[in-house]
Amino acid sequence: MAGRQVHIPDQVHKVYAVGHCVPAVAAVAPDKLANNGRLPAAAARYLAPAFLAGKAVPKAGMRFSDEEILRMAPDLVVMETMPGAADQAARLEAKLRVPVLLIDQDLLRFKQTFAFLGEVLGRPEQAQALAGFVATYIDPIGSKARIIPVAKRVRVYYAEGPDGLSTNPAGSSHTQVLDYVGGINAARVANLPDEGMAKVSLEQLYLWRPDRILVWTPAADQLTTWHAVVDGPLWQRLDAVKAGRVSQIPWLPYSWFDRPPGSNRILGVLWLANLLYPEVFPFDMVAVTREYFRLFYHADLSAADARYLLGLATPAAAAEPSR
Repeated sequence: MAGRQVHIPDQVHKVYAVGHCVPAVAAVAPDKLANNGRLPAAAARYLAPAFLAGKAVPKAGMRFSDEEILRMAPDLVVMETMPGAADQAARLEAKLRVPVLLIDQDLLRFKQTFAFLGEVLGRPEQAQALAGFVATYIDPIGSKARIIPVAKRVRVYYAEGPDGLSTNPAGSSHTQVLDYVGGINAARVANLPDEGMAKVSLEQLYLWRPDRILVWTPAADQLTTWHAVVDGPLWQRLDAVKAGRVSQIPWLPYSWFDRPPGSNRILGVLWLANLLYPEVFPFDMVAVTREYFRLFYHADLSAADARYLLGLATPAAAAEPSR
């Protein structure tokens, strides 16, 4: 998907997916995925066994060494398109002697990405079902979001890092979900060359005056950033905090909004559109969450499971259903 020509085997049995590509490859063919990231222990109950069984997991971080990839003996490596990715892919191909494909992870390109992966991995019917979900639910959101009057748009601060004082601006891949659903990114910071998190201060937040705060936390099950925001005395000067308009981004089995900025964000588009503009996007979130998990994670969720996962956005109210 980057204009390169790559010779691939007629039959692909095992794929190494680099970082952010894991959810997309697994959505199409979880049994062919050689690896996965380090997921929270609670994630397993919401994924089909094929997502986890026999998968290599990095000892730290999200990356494997070249030697570890070789030991997996993949037929194919899948990376995402980004600046410089074509050169990286060529170098990796030469080192591993394994074909490397680049896929587009832009929200606006997932239909093409799934069709491409479906052809390469021999799962065209599954790819068509995934693309159909995007066409049915995600495409109309973009059209409706564009006509929301500016005066009615919600100003949102994306609180990242343990103290909540890191963020990404509009135009970043890390905030594409917010941009797509018509939210206004309250942060006025530069998009760093590597799209890393920009540090901000509470004084800046007082000036930006967000209507709502979205929280991402490095250790989501510990709610580190959530507590820093909702319990921090200096944060109480923000109307969004005083009024309880702080939402923890659901994180099981992967974050629904970002990190990784992959196909896991598709459900996040529905969740955030409904959260910010329920009158414009009145989805039955329990139903669409169950449908998404069935198609993308190959897992049959109960309604109670779906309600629990949605309830992660309000940690004080969430209680895990028994099984």
